[in-house]
Amino acid sequence: MKTPQELLQNIDELLNTPGASPISSPVSVADLQDETADELLPALQKYFGYADFREGQREVVEKILKGENILAAFPTGYGKSLCYQLPALMLPGITVVVSPLISLMKDQVDALREQRIYAVALLNSSLSWEEYRAELERLERGEIKLLYIAPERFRSRRFLNLLNSHQISLFVIDEAHCISQWGHDFRPSYLALRDAIRELHPSSIALFTATATHGVRKDILEHLEIQPPQVFTRGIERLNLKFSVCEALIEAEKYALLDEYLQQREGKGIVYAGRRRETEEIASHLKKRGHRADFYHAGRTDVERKRVQDRFFDDGPEGLDLVVATNAFGMGIDKSDIRYIIHWTMTGTLEQYYQEAGRAGRDGETAHCILLYCPDDRGLHEWFVNESAPNKPDLLKLLKLIETFPSVGNLRMFAVEDLELSDFNADKIRVGISYLEKLGFLRRLYNVPSRLSVRTRLFESSLTEEIIDESQKVLLRHLRSQSELNVLDFCRGLNLRPDQLMEQLIDLQSAEYLRYWGTEDLVLIELLEDSDLFASMSADQMGFEDYLLSKNRQIDQIVFYSLAEGCRGRLVREYFGETIEADYRCGSCDLCDPNLRLVPLNKENDNANIQ
Repeated sequence: MKTPQELLQNIDELLNTPGASPISSPVSVADLQDETADELLPALQKYFGYADFREGQREVVEKILKGENILAAFPTGYGKSLCYQLPALMLPGITVVVSPLISLMKDQVDALREQRIYAVALLNSSLSWEEYRAELERLERGEIKLLYIAPERFRSRRFLNLLNSHQISLFVIDEAHCISQWGHDFRPSYLALRDAIRELHPSSIALFTATATHGVRKDILEHLEIQPPQVFTRGIERLNLKFSVCEALIEAEKYALLDEYLQQREGKGIVYAGRRRETEEIASHLKKRGHRADFYHAGRTDVERKRVQDRFFDDGPEGLDLVVATNAFGMGIDKSDIRYIIHWTMTGTLEQYYQEAGRAGRDGETAHCILLYCPDDRGLHEWFVNESAPNKPDLLKLLKLIETFPSVGNLRMFAVEDLELSDFNADKIRVGISYLEKLGFLRRLYNVPSRLSVRTRLFESSLTEEIIDESQKVLLRHLRSQSELNVLDFCRGLNLRPDQLMEQLIDLQSAEYLRYWGTEDLVLIELLEDSDLFASMSADQMGFEDYLLSKNRQIDQIVFYSLAEGCRGRLVREYFGETIEADYRCGSCDLCDPNLRLVPLNKENDNANIQ
């Protein structure tokens, strides 16, 4: 068994040298059971520069090192990433981290490299083909310990096979609430992770979230079908954050409150608004008042968004003091000294509000979180829910459209763009397919290429070898006469399922009988039931009412928070399932501390401030 000093030495060999070869004597889980527990603090100090763990972090790290599954619900800014980054450096195999945002992955990878931890990589759509290929080669050489991956990658059979050739010590799902259809940020791409976990057989699974209620946590575990994990919760409460709500019935009141508040504040802040147009108008207003402000939303170009983000990080005279943004800004923004966050528009859920407000004060210093509540905001969110919610006419139309696409047996192949041409936006397509899959009408398989380039590497004698089976020999004979092929036509000619073709090609390429190239640009759907059966089902059978009821209850909760008469901190902690004392008061909200109250100015002053 290695000594603690030898364990750290082995980590150094791999992590602190760009392009290093794999460590000669990998750390084993057995090595980590006892002695490494004594070295966790030195490792934390050496590789991350922290003097000590925060409450709850060490326990999570120790459970992961012992190969146990965990679910950790820690507040935003509490240091969830450390809980998997540290064990990732100490475990024998690779740690896979699934994250929903490219910016979040890039920031974490850049931060680790700045600390001279080079055995990290990310694989997502931001990479060029050359960069992607280079990272895969590093993976194959054993130079990577920590691999960040976008959830969409797990729709690729080829990519999953590549991962399967490595030992996966830890499978991390960040923002795990994205798995749940009942959560505030459901992402259908996360649904592919259950099958990925089944295939990869990781030694342990770690789920992290900041904003999951008990019901959402239960839904996550039921979907993933994993052994009940150790659950760690570090209450939602952060006492350095001061929360205030002020009712503003008209826009003029909001502008007046904003101006009044900013006159007495220093430091950087974010103003969140619900519409793109509002971000532009508010930023323009602030610039006229002498603030260094700009707006950020998904409608701006990549270059423009990056410029806004870089200027927000710049603490010099050219930097921004304020960013006015939709919720497209902030997730993955690792800036610890944000002093205030103002919500111009009420969010649709209490989870979303606390996630966004929690981006303030990550340095532990006092920060302010202000919600400008308008009763009309509720109608906006109810409209969003009704527009995005699955409904029978849309799902029936989607299912019938899928039935019309090119087929091989009961399989259908299509590009998402084909559906978008039929008045479906990308979000409705993803949610609709996931809902039809949940109802048992279809099954989404791995994506497949529309076209392939194939180069065979064999002689006629190879076709008699026992190393490949008869079906593969038949396939090779057909491939020898074609260098470029249309996947649909080729599969129809051989009466072969496209997913089976891809599995055969992967096996034959691994055995070096051929090489193939092709972008997996088509969605592959297996139809399990037809649209006539769907048309005969009632709304109750489809669960639409339950979905709408759940979403409207979430709106109710953020309205209750906004109109609360008692302690706001108490309401939030109870919502997230915490047990608290009968006489509890947080002391950090405007209903506990009168000094935090914002008083609307009279309308004459409001109008004067707007002119």
